[in-house]
Amino acid sequence: MGVWTSGTNIFLSLWETYVSPRSPGWMAFTQHVGVCCFVAFVSVGLLSGAFCWFLSSLIVFITSWMVTCVLLCCSKHARCFLLLFFLSCGLREGRNALIAAGTGVVIFGHVENIFHNFKGLLDSMTCNLRAKSFSIHFPLLKKYIKAIRWLYGLVTHLSLFDDLVSWNQTLEVSLFSSSQALEAQLNDTTDRALGVLYQMVTATEVLCSLGRQVLALTGLLLMLLGTGLFMKRFLAPRGWKFENIYLTRQFVQLDERERCEQRPCVLPLNKQERKKNKGLKTSSMILPLIYLCLNRPASLHRSSFCLRPGSLSASFL
Repeated sequence: MGVWTSGTNIFLSLWETYVSPRSPGWMAFTQHVGVCCFVAFVSVGLLSGAFCWFLSSLIVFITSWMVTCVLLCCSKHARCFLLLFFLSCGLREGRNALIAAGTGVVIFGHVENIFHNFKGLLDSMTCNLRAKSFSIHFPLLKKYIKAIRWLYGLVTHLSLFDDLVSWNQTLEVSLFSSSQALEAQLNDTTDRALGVLYQMVTATEVLCSLGRQVLALTGLLLMLLGTGLFMKRFLAPRGWKFENIYLTRQFVQLDERERCEQRPCVLPLNKQERKKNKGLKTSSMILPLIYLCLNRPASLHRSSFCLRPGSLSASFL
């Protein structure tokens, strides 16, 4: 329990440093930069695992990390965008986009593997034909020899001068196989087949490599675009309509304390307020709260049921 409590306190302290504006003083500035550098390192490390072909170089990795650190340290919108991006990876639309991109990458890998298996199959067939070339022809030749001897036995020999001359006939059959010609023909056929197959394998490898990279980049760009459009809804002039409609557990606890102290409270909501405001039940509702947390504190006023500075203060996260 002590370890869990300490870990929770450390996480909350890091979270507060990350979401809070930069405070004056060297100590606060150092903490802020340290937290941003840590978050940037974790983020770039996760992306390097998914895009190892792009972030495999140490120079590219360090450059990406430094750029991310500067953006996180200087812009609260960048910090919010990074949180929204990783949260959206676990939500329905983002998860579907990642699954679609991953499925395409796996399919391209299977296609490339199929052509490699074809090459291995052709090599094994060639080796098998070369090893068993004689055993393939020998049974047929034995049948030919047997047929020739049978025909020879049916031939009626001349019966003239049987008393004076004795005939002793012997049939000798020899086998001759042009193994060199067969080997040359087999090698020529193998070379032509392997030449065509190598061209197909090379083209497939290039297309599969480009396809995997394009699909991975497409999935990343879709996630970034979706996150940017989501943030734009709150940064737009009409972004106020997305505020103050989510009731968190902390707000419910705060309202309960106000009720116990016999102060004005908000809950339970009337029918009109229930249509306008929602309880925080699903992970998708966390997204608008992050931006509000990074922008400004908020409070609840019963008259207009909007969050306004200066009244009841409620923590969002």
